Amino acid sequence: MNKIEVKTKISQAYPDLTIDTLEFLGEGFDSEAFLINQSYVFKFPRHTRAARNLYKEALIFDGIKNQLPLKVPKIFFIGKSSKSDQLEFVGYEKIEGVPLNNKILATLTEERTDELAQELAIFFKVLHKVELPTAIKGMEVDKKKKAAYEYDVIKKAAFPLLDKSVQQEIDEVYRKILQHDFNDKKCLIHNDFGASNVYFDLMTNKICGLIDFGDVAIYDRDMEFICLLFDYEEGFSQVFVEKMMDYYGLKIEDLQNKLAFVEFYNQLENVYLGKEFGMDKLFAESIAEIKAGLKGYEENILLDDRTIYYM
Repeated sequence: MNKIEVKTKISQAYPDLTIDTLEFLGEGFDSEAFLINQSYVFKFPRHTRAARNLYKEALIFDGIKNQLPLKVPKIFFIGKSSKSDQLEFVGYEKIEGVPLNNKILATLTEERTDELAQELAIFFKVLHKVELPTAIKGMEVDKKKKAAYEYDVIKKAAFPLLDKSVQQEIDEVYRKILQHDFNDKKCLIHNDFGASNVYFDLMTNKICGLIDFGDVAIYDRDMEFICLLFDYEEGFSQVFVEKMMDYYGLKIEDLQNKLAFVEFYNQLENVYLGKEFGMDKLFAESIAEIKAGLKGYEENILLDDRTIYYM
């Protein structure tokens, strides 16, 4: 979206809001973000699923924000859609500070770093115990339905580009996944948490708040920490993540099987993501990666069926 389109949509929904400044902040798989009047961050979804996620996020955090031990952005503006379960945009208060990362953590004392790990662990403990007052459509993720949908997208988009032998490997992966009854601990999770979600005040060395709850879901609790462990190269160090997990009461050894299978499955997930979100480069690169066969297929599927660890 360009700035004129953004200003038009906001003004149509909120004619009394005077827009003095409008700045493009960036974009991801799901949305584009703009800063209005240096005070409000507006997110505009890039596809239908993201529009549904905005709707879920707005419903959830209006009711639970006061239960959480760290600040989450307050929602001030909502752009309603013609679809009852979707939103055209959401306007949040701007959280001050900068994204917390390893460079910043390296400047802090060991004691303060330890305290930050404990603060984040407490946040997750509280979030994971939240019980929503009412059921929200699409909030709970069913692993078998999720896998079946990804499989369907991959078959339609990728199979015409792959040899029969690779198609058969992919068929076998999903055949095994879809035969399982998953019984993981489910709870409310952020579902895409990394260092960039933590805003930090460099003057006070305190957390200002946590952002980007667009993927919030009721899902396997372990996904919260899988996201963190795969983000450590650009986010928190593995040492910091493990420290936080210790305070939470979870050891990295408890997640090793899921981590290993997620790493194997990532080659298929990238094919799915590339097609689903129109990322042509990612799709092409992912197809090229699996052209000769799935890496790790023998140890994850043939010798030992590890598909129970699908995330």
